[in-house]
Amino acid sequence: MARLEITPKRALILFIAIIVVLIGQAVWWIIFMARLVDEKVRMAVDLGASQNFVDLVHQQEIRRQIMIGSEGLFMLVLVFVGAWLIYRALVRAEELKFQQQNFLMAVTHELKTPLASIKIYLDTLESNRVAPEKKAQIIPRVKEDARRLEKLVENVLEAGRFDRGGYDFNRERFNLSQLVAESLGRFDNYPSEIPLHVTKHRFEPSLEIYADRAAIKRAIETVLENAIIYNDKKAIELGIRLYRDDDRIVLGISDNGMGLLKKDVGRIFDRFYRVGEEINRSRPGTGLGLYLCREIIRAHSGKISARSDGPGKGTEFTIKLKANINDEENIAR
Repeated sequence: MARLEITPKRALILFIAIIVVLIGQAVWWIIFMARLVDEKVRMAVDLGASQNFVDLVHQQEIRRQIMIGSEGLFMLVLVFVGAWLIYRALVRAEELKFQQQNFLMAVTHELKTPLASIKIYLDTLESNRVAPEKKAQIIPRVKEDARRLEKLVENVLEAGRFDRGGYDFNRERFNLSQLVAESLGRFDNYPSEIPLHVTKHRFEPSLEIYADRAAIKRAIETVLENAIIYNDKKAIELGIRLYRDDDRIVLGISDNGMGLLKKDVGRIFDRFYRVGEEINRSRPGTGLGLYLCREIIRAHSGKISARSDGPGKGTEFTIKLKANINDEENIAR
């Protein structure tokens, strides 16, 4: 026997059908009750009742109908809310299922691509026909593919730790300005054929925070990597802002890349969420990077947000962290 699959479209049709039936029943009930009042008044008149008694019967029936109608309306609202919640739950379940399928496809692709690349590079290194200087150029690419695999495994493991609330931070006081500079330096040799230009619009050199250095570095490099990967221009333009604003340290990272639709801006930090269809995707990623980035920043009592003027107009990420934190007791857990 074939299993009936409830898709968001079918769930919406079912929800609309339920609402139409409920409204239809409510209208019929109102008409029926109005007719019942008229019949009772007519019976009183036919039996020769006085006008005062007829008016009394009419008023009593109206009050009774109002009471019954109010109870019916309350039940109708409850049924309506219940149907809406069920519909939203079905839609959310389908969205989560779709995102998980995308995630599995992305992980498969992310594992297969660097492994195949490493295999080709190793075969090249074994060849005696390749010049030593060419082999020297291959080694950084092999290391980058290995790092990409390592990062994929770490993302999956850390996502599980955050879900279970078992992520431990090793907090220390460090120079955030220096960390950002180191992260930018790492991307100077990023394996990309597109030129990369970094402009520091405002960069204060000695901003210190008390946090997990490795975790904050991971979050910053995730944003930088996304700005590079999701760029279809002839040159990648990154704008960096790092400054103190009262009790907060603000890090802004803007790019001239592919940009975002308004509907995607608020969801790119959701777990497994990726823009577009996985089957037509040409950009690497699993939908966990920005999710982990958000969780890391939140765990440090900070906030991360994204803004875009639309497709093709780039994206700007803003990270805000607490300043003047001297020890762990001042960090909200």
